[in-house]
Amino acid sequence: MSSTAGQVLTFDTKGVEVMIRALNKIDKSPQKAVNKATSKANLIVKRTVKGKVPVGPPPHGGTLKKNIVAKSEKNHGVRGKKFREVTFKGGAEANAQLQKPIQNPGALGGKNPKAYYPASQEYGFLARAPGGGTQYVEGRYFMRDAAEEASPQAKQTMINVMETELDKLWKEAAH
Repeated sequence: MSSTAGQVLTFDTKGVEVMIRALNKIDKSPQKAVNKATSKANLIVKRTVKGKVPVGPPPHGGTLKKNIVAKSEKNHGVRGKKFREVTFKGGAEANAQLQKPIQNPGALGGKNPKAYYPASQEYGFLARAPGGGTQYVEGRYFMRDAAEEASPQAKQTMINVMETELDKLWKEAAH
């Protein structure tokens, strides 16, 4: 209680001890809540990306779509942070599907004997032009566009999950 120029201020400290105990139990970073929220948001982005993937004709149609995965990056040592991404499968089996041989390496400027198919579809590539020369084939930017489209829903999902999970943690800690 304190007074200032004739006014009296009164503070009720009932429950402050409970709040302090609860905050100490929750700790500085509710990592489980962060993990759950980012995981659900990442799945939204993954589904949206899969919906935008260009699909070629059979028998090769769907190669990109089948190889899209949602990944969690390794812990970067920062509590309360979680890194997730939507990307393509790695490993020898996936690379065999996603790396395509170039018939004449160097003819269009590149020196690598293989092209990474997802990158060519996303960002574009140089190809032989009808009648000779080269032409740039525009990328489809399906991953970028899908990520932008999914962003508002993913953000709202993270907020909702964090609120729910933090409420649970708070209730557990307060008891």
